[in-house]
Amino acid sequence: MAENISESLENYLRAIYILHIDGKIPRVRDISRILSVKDASSVEAIRKLEKHGYVKHERYGYVKLTEKGLLNAEKVYRRYIILIDFFVNVLGLSKEEAYTLSCGIEHHMNDNFYISLDGLMLFLKRNPIELTEAKKFISNYKKKMPHDFKTSLWDLNISESAKIYDISGDSILRKNIMDKGIYPGLTLKVIKKTDDMIEILVNEKVINLTSHESKHIIIGNLN
Repeated sequence: MAENISESLENYLRAIYILHIDGKIPRVRDISRILSVKDASSVEAIRKLEKHGYVKHERYGYVKLTEKGLLNAEKVYRRYIILIDFFVNVLGLSKEEAYTLSCGIEHHMNDNFYISLDGLMLFLKRNPIELTEAKKFISNYKKKMPHDFKTSLWDLNISESAKIYDISGDSILRKNIMDKGIYPGLTLKVIKKTDDMIEILVNEKVINLTSHESKHIIIGNLN
């Protein structure tokens, strides 16, 4: 984290740096466009960065990084980029997810965190076989393990309806579930539930499932 400035100001510092390395002259309107904010907000942020000695606001709206600003902006940007690299190329997240997460996490990275992550990424890139195995393991883990952070069929109450988004678990479990007539994209409704069984209605057909099976049926809101 850059010294003595807020997370919001770090975002402005990074935006100015991105324009700088792209060979463009940073202007207020360009900074506002990158951060999706109003020009008035950018002007106020630039004024604060100038007080901290990170930038000089030239005439006609030009914003120039000072030596101190360039050093800190580069540090902020490196943290942002390495997080995106890790999220996209190791964890398999979408770029949109990676951008959002990186923007929030980068502000809380200390040197120990950054150096450790940088070392891990360097190791994986120098050892492509290990990188491939890690990505494969993570992908399989997402599919096979119960989705604790997603809503499963077992989370529904009687009379609630939902749409099936995915079926997790190993190939045998998924086949057993689909053989009962349950597929992603279908709509279901819970009609009965006990401590270890659940009864649902799918395509006008009543289907009984164990709690274990239902925890591997990932559902979402109807829309």
